[in-house]
Amino acid sequence: MLTKAALKNPYAVFAICMIALVLGGVSYQKMRVDIFPEIKIPTILVTTFYRGMSPSEMEGAITLKMEQRFVEASYVEHIESQSLAGMSYIKVFFQPEYSIDSAQSELTSLAYSIIRLLPPGVYPPSVYKFGVSSLPVGLLSVSSDTLGPKEIRDLAYFTVRQQIATIPGISFGPPLGGKVRQITVFMDPSRMLARGISPSDVVKAINAQSAIIPAGDIKIGDLDYYVYSNSLIDVVDKINDIPIKVVNGTPILVRDIGTAADSAAIQTSIVRVNGREATYIPITRQEGANTLEVRDGIREKLPKLTEIPANTTVKFLYDQSLYIRQAIANLQKEGLLGAGLAGLMIFLFLRSIKAALVVALAIPLSLTAALVALYLTGQSVNIMTLGGLALVIGTLLDNNIVVQENLHRHLEMGKDGRTAAEDSAGELTLPILVATICILIVYLPIMFFSGIIKYLFVPLAMTVAFAMLADYAVSMTVTPVVLSRLYHQGHGNGSQEEADQNDWFRFVLAVYEPLLRAGVRFKPVVIGLALLALIGTGALLLPQLHSEFFPKVDAGNFTMIVSAPEGSRIEKTTAIVADIEKLVQETIPKQDLEEVISNTGLYFGDAARFAPNTGNHTAFVLVNLVTGHEGKTEDYVSTLRTRLRESLPGVEVSFQTGGIISDVLNFGLRAPIDIQVKGPSLDLIRPVAEAIQQKIAQVPNTVDVRIKQGKSYPELHIDVDRTKAAYYGITQDRVVVDVITGISSNIALSPNYWLDPKTANGYFLLAQYPEQSLTKTEDLLNIPIIGARTALGPTSSLTTGGAAGSTIALQNTPFAGRNLDLSNGFYASGDERRGPPVLLRDVASLNMKTGPDSVDHYDLSRLINVLVTPVGNDLGRLAQDIERALATVPLPKDVTIQLKGEVANMRSAISNFALALPLAVLLIYLVMVGLFRSFIDPLIILVAVPLGWIGTVLMLHLTNTSVNVESMIGTLMMMGIVVSNSILLVDFANRMVDNGASAEAAVLEAGKRRIRPILMTALATILGLLPLALGFGEGNETMVPLARAVVGGLAVSTMMTLLVVPVMHALVLGRRAPAVEPPAEPDTAEER
Repeated sequence: MLTKAALKNPYAVFAICMIALVLGGVSYQKMRVDIFPEIKIPTILVTTFYRGMSPSEMEGAITLKMEQRFVEASYVEHIESQSLAGMSYIKVFFQPEYSIDSAQSELTSLAYSIIRLLPPGVYPPSVYKFGVSSLPVGLLSVSSDTLGPKEIRDLAYFTVRQQIATIPGISFGPPLGGKVRQITVFMDPSRMLARGISPSDVVKAINAQSAIIPAGDIKIGDLDYYVYSNSLIDVVDKINDIPIKVVNGTPILVRDIGTAADSAAIQTSIVRVNGREATYIPITRQEGANTLEVRDGIREKLPKLTEIPANTTVKFLYDQSLYIRQAIANLQKEGLLGAGLAGLMIFLFLRSIKAALVVALAIPLSLTAALVALYLTGQSVNIMTLGGLALVIGTLLDNNIVVQENLHRHLEMGKDGRTAAEDSAGELTLPILVATICILIVYLPIMFFSGIIKYLFVPLAMTVAFAMLADYAVSMTVTPVVLSRLYHQGHGNGSQEEADQNDWFRFVLAVYEPLLRAGVRFKPVVIGLALLALIGTGALLLPQLHSEFFPKVDAGNFTMIVSAPEGSRIEKTTAIVADIEKLVQETIPKQDLEEVISNTGLYFGDAARFAPNTGNHTAFVLVNLVTGHEGKTEDYVSTLRTRLRESLPGVEVSFQTGGIISDVLNFGLRAPIDIQVKGPSLDLIRPVAEAIQQKIAQVPNTVDVRIKQGKSYPELHIDVDRTKAAYYGITQDRVVVDVITGISSNIALSPNYWLDPKTANGYFLLAQYPEQSLTKTEDLLNIPIIGARTALGPTSSLTTGGAAGSTIALQNTPFAGRNLDLSNGFYASGDERRGPPVLLRDVASLNMKTGPDSVDHYDLSRLINVLVTPVGNDLGRLAQDIERALATVPLPKDVTIQLKGEVANMRSAISNFALALPLAVLLIYLVMVGLFRSFIDPLIILVAVPLGWIGTVLMLHLTNTSVNVESMIGTLMMMGIVVSNSILLVDFANRMVDNGASAEAAVLEAGKRRIRPILMTALATILGLLPLALGFGEGNETMVPLARAVVGGLAVSTMMTLLVVPVMHALVLGRRAPAVEPPAEPDTAEER
C-alpha cells in the first residue's frame, strides 16, 4: 500500500522528504544538549544549619529528628544523611515512579512540621531537588590584583551573581572562598574585666542601640511625612560611641572595652586558582536546561558585566561543556565518517554512483526523521542518542540494498521501472517489516530495566527505533519512487549473476561455493566445529573478560581529595595544598595543564553542598588539562600518587577521575567502590571499618583505600559547675553564652545587622574577642564571667538567680513558655549587683577529647564508608577479591557490610541483561514463528545469535575491552542484525524447496545468491561503526565497547552464518518430504 501510494504521488513523496529534512535540522538546533539523557531519580536534599554545633550534637539534635519524621513520606526508597559541624545534610531517595515535585512538597511540609522540636535559633531547613542538574558545570572565578579577599567576595556575591541570574537555565549557589565582610566589635578581655563588663552586656547594648525599626509616616498640616530615625547606626565608627552601662554616673562606651571595625568573619574556606587566592561561584543548570546554552550565556554575559573594578578578572573555569562539545562533535564526525565508508563500500559492490546514492538516501532521511521524533518526545542530544544514530547508520542501508537488488531482478524480467518498483517493494513489504521488527525487538527488554541503566539506554533504544521505522518507510516509498524514475525504461541485458562473474566478486564466489558444498557434504563436521568454537569461547575466553559498570573515560581533569591530620588549622592545610599545587605544576607539562583550583576548609552555609570538605583539615584540588592534551590523565594521576606519598607523609590524598561522566554515574559518591559498614553506634562499627581498611589495602589492584569519616577531631569540652555558677549569681546558660560569644561571636544566638548606606547591602554586626587573643587554653579559662556574689539561697531560688529583669518566651521553639535569663535572644538583662569579677576557670573546667568530623547515616543507622579506587578495568573480579577479604572480618552483632557504588550498579546492570538477552531471543523467535508458520525454521535462523556471541567475546578479548553496559547493549544490537541476515538465507531456500528443489540444492543456491546482499549489509554496518570501534576521538570512549561488540559479533557471525546456517537448514530440510529435481529458482525476488 505504501509503495503504490508513493508511486502515484511522487511529488508528495518529495515534499515530505524536504519537510523531514527541514524539521530534522530545526529539531536538532532546538534540542537540549548534554552529556547524558536526563536521569530522573527522584531525590531531595534537605539542609539545616546551626552554627557552633559539633557533628555529634547536630546528629542528635537535628539530623536524627528530621530523619525520623521523613520516614513518614510516601514512596521512600532509602535515606542518607551527613552531620557536620553546624550543618546537616539529608538526602531522601524516592521510588522512580514518584513525582519529584510531589516529593519536594511532601518533605517541605514534614521538615517545617518539626521546627518546634529543633533547638532554638536553628536556621529553617532548605529543601532542594537533588540530581544530575545539581552537579556544577563550571566555576565562575573572581580574582583581583588590587582587591582583598573581603572585597572580592562582596563583588562576587552582590554584583556578579545578580547580573548572571538572568541567563536562561542557570542556577548557582553562594560564592566559596574569600572573606565574609562583617562589622565586628573586637572586645578586649582585660579592659572588660577592669570595668566589670561581660560579652552579654556588649551584645545587649549593641542590639538595643542599633536596630532596624520602622518609623512609619506622620501628617503635619497639609503634608504627609515619611519618618526616619537614627535607630540604625549608619557609620561604623559611631558604634564605638554606643553606651553599654552607666556606672556611678559615668557611661562605659564600646570604645572603652574594645573597637568596632569594618572587618571580616574568621575565614573557614580558602579558594586558590593557579596559586592565587580567589573566589568562585559554583554554576549549575536548572532541571531540563541546556548545559551548552548556559555556558554560551555566560560567555556572552562576561564582557557585558558592569561595576567590575580595574585589574579584576571574572573567568569561567573548570568548564564541563568543553568535554560535552568535544564528545558530541567527535560522535558527529565519526558518524559521518562511518556513513562515508559504508557508502564507498556500496559503490564498490554496485559499481554505480547513481545506485549507491539511491541506497545512501536512507541515511539523511531516516536520521532527520528520527531527530524530529526525539524532539517531539522530549529527548536531548547526548552521547546516548547520538550513539544510537551512529550505531544504525550502516544498518539503515540494509533495506535499500535489498530493495534495489530485488528491483534489478524484476527489471531483468523485462518490466518497466514503475512496474518493477511496485512488484519488488510489494514482495518485500512483509519480510523487511519482520526483519526491522527483529532489530527493534531486541531493545524491548530495556524498557523493563531499573535504576540509572533505564534512563541511560531507553533514549538510545528510542533513537534506534525511530531511525529504523523511518528507514522502513523510506525503503517502501522513497527508494521505489527514485528507482522507478531512474529505470523508467528498464535496463539492458544481462543478469546480476552474469555481472558478478565479470567483476571482483567472482573471486569471493570462487572461494565460497566450494566451501559451502563441502560443508553441506560434511554436515556433522561443520556443526561440530561450530559447537566446539562456541563451547571453547565460553569456557576459555569468556571467564578472562574484564567487567565494569561503564567504560573509563579520559575527561581531561581529575580531583584530589586532601585530608591533613585531623584538627589542622586552615592555615596549615592551605600550606599543604600549596605544596600539592606545586607538585602538580612540576609533574604535568605546561602545554597540558590548563588550571589548578583548590578549595580548603569547610564553608558554613548553603555553599558547602558544592564541596566535599568536612572541616578545616580537608581540601580538594581540581586539575584541569587543556583540550587535546598529549599525556594521559591516568598516567599523570599515577605519577602524582607516588610523588605525594613520598613528599607528604601523614597527608591522605585520593584521586577521582572521569570528570562529569563519573559525577553523573556515581551520583555524588567519592569512589567507585564504597564499602558501607552500618551499625547502632560508632564505637561498634569503627573498629570493623578499620579492620576492613587494612584488609582491602592488601588486595591487588586497589589504591586510595581510606575511611571517609574522621575519628580524632580535637574537641574541647567546657564543663560548667552549676552549683558554683549559682553561688556567683549566674546560671549555666549565662556562662556558656558568654564563652560562645567571646570565641565565635553572637551570630548563632542573637545576631544583629548593619546596612551599608552606600550600597544598602546588609552585613552582620557582631561582638567577639580577636582571634589572636585566644591562642591557648589559659586564654579561654581567663574569659571574664561577671557575676555578683550572693548568699546561697533555697533551691527554688538557685534556678532563678540573676533573673531580675524582663524575660521572653521563645514562641516558635520547643522551649515556648520557659523563662530564661534573657532580654534579647540568649543574652541576660544583667544584674547590677557587683562583686569580685568571676573568670571561666572559677565556674568551669576544660577537658580535651576527640570525636568524629562527621556522622553519617544510612536509613537512620550509623554508617562508616571505606572507599576504594580500583586499578584497571576489571571491577567485577576485584569486587570478588574484596568480598573474599571481607568474609574474613568478624562482625559484631547488628553490624552489617554492604558494597555500594559502581559495583552495585554493575551487578544490577548484569542482572538486567541476564533477563534481557534470553527475553530478546524469545521475542524474536515468536515473531518469526508467526512469519514462517514454522517452529523449526526460526530456530535455524536463531543459530546466528550464539555464533555472533563468539565474535563479540573474541573482539572484546583481543582489544582488552571490558564487559560493561555499553558492550552488552552492543550485543543486543548485534543479535537483531545477524538474525535479519539469516532470514535472507532461510527464506530464499524455503522458496526454492517450495518450487521443487532438493534441500541441498536449495541451500547451495540460496548461499550463492544471498552472499552478496548479506556481505553488503554486514559490511555496511561494520564500516559504519568502524570509526567508533577504533576509538580515536577524545570523548567517545563510552561508545567504543558498544561498537566493538557489534563489529566483532557481526564479522564472525556473518562468516559463520554463511556456512553453518545453510548446513543446518539443509539438515532440517532433508528430513522433510523429498523434493523433485532439478532445482528451480523462486519466482519471487531476492528478499528477506
